[in-house]
Amino acid sequence: RLVMKQQDRAVTPVISTVLMVAIVIILAATASVFFLDFTEKINEPAPNVADTTGEFAIDESNAFDNQIVRITHLAGESVAVEEIEIIVRASGPDIAAEARLVDLPGDGFFTRSLDDSNIDGNEDLVDQGYQSARIIVVDDSNRWTAGKTIEFRINTGTADFRDSAEGDPNEANELEVIIVHTPSNAIISEDTFTP
Repeated sequence: RLVMKQQDRAVTPVISTVLMVAIVIILAATASVFFLDFTEKINEPAPNVADTTGEFAIDESNAFDNQIVRITHLAGESVAVEEIEIIVRASGPDIAAEARLVDLPGDGFFTRSLDDSNIDGNEDLVDQGYQSARIIVVDDSNRWTAGKTIEFRINTGTADFRDSAEGDPNEANELEVIIVHTPSNAIISEDTFTP
């Protein structure tokens, strides 16, 4: 007949309790690292661009100075140009075109100009010609700061905002320009032009 001492029987519950507590602590630590890291990415604040002004210049006398979009940062925090994308939407009776300007600043053949790699969507909406003011920021700081202007040209062959003959298939009457801060996915500037 086997006789167990009182102290030998208590070892198993104590070990199992210690193991259970250790497993719970390890799981809690793992989950907290995952969730805290995840929420930090979600809650990354957008820069406070307090004020911007938008201009859509239509100059029918000079094709190269026609349909220029200028968005000027007036006040607030500066934004790294690499951290913005620009959504451009043109609409009209028979047109609905959208392009997204990405991987900024442009690094095309001409200084700071855009090329096809900088345009997602309708690549013909934003003009790519040499004299088309395809400049994203006018200096080499790669920051969009107060007083600096983002500038690009809308292609009249895709969306024509000039007074044109009725029934023109490219006739457009509304242009929307949205600047998005990509790390936070927040809109930092939004302009709608109806020339």
